[in-house]
Amino acid sequence: MAYQLKISIIGVKPAIWRRLRIPGNITFQQLHQTIQAAFGWLDYHLYKFEFDKIVVTVPDDAYAPGELYGNEITELNSITTVINELFDSSDRCVYEYDFGDSWQHEIIIEKRLKDTKKNEIPKCLDGERQRPPEDVGGIHGYEDFLNTIMDKKNPERADMLYWAEKDTRGRIFDPEYFNINEVNRRLMYALEDDEEHAKNLLTGEGLSGKVVWGWSDVCIDVKGKLYTIEYISNMLLRIGEGSKVTIQVEPVRNRYY
Repeated sequence: MAYQLKISIIGVKPAIWRRLRIPGNITFQQLHQTIQAAFGWLDYHLYKFEFDKIVVTVPDDAYAPGELYGNEITELNSITTVINELFDSSDRCVYEYDFGDSWQHEIIIEKRLKDTKKNEIPKCLDGERQRPPEDVGGIHGYEDFLNTIMDKKNPERADMLYWAEKDTRGRIFDPEYFNINEVNRRLMYALEDDEEHAKNLLTGEGLSGKVVWGWSDVCIDVKGKLYTIEYISNMLLRIGEGSKVTIQVEPVRNRYY
């Protein structure tokens, strides 16, 4: 089983949305990683999925069962719960990312697909617009941010655009920006975005390959598989701060000079 989902950020106009095809045998943790990649979120806040009287999230050992959401709500572990278990009988749920800014995403199951492929990876079929910057202050903070950057006479405009470069990798923030090739490039590795894959990729012999240009980013070609600098950065975050990194480059002579 696979699913076609339309995921939209609630309360933002014009709408920010993605249409995805995802395999049904992934966990909710992996669905979280997929949504992060599809929208370009930076994945450093908590999250949860809400169904009718069911919450799926990463367990917090600091709280007893029922303490956070009440005894009437069933709490499921997102790391072990497979999406088929709930998507088979539900047509909608809400994914919330960052409990401070409270970015709620409505997930609509548009299609249930039986023609699935083995080891299928998530794919973006369509979408619109750039997601808001991390830590912008929720819906109202995003509105203030947009008003500031759209006003070329605003003295805070330059600082706001510079601050938002953390979300665009140096590109000037454009709320209308959407590049489906970039999204699908991130989705290629969304299901591998965890500490175990990071250690397998970067420790031991490390990452060795040729530098090439991707759709809009520098990549390292390792036996035909492209790893973007953005992806490598995310993997380093998974390993943890303080890890020792060695970068060794063997330059080639430019044949044009």
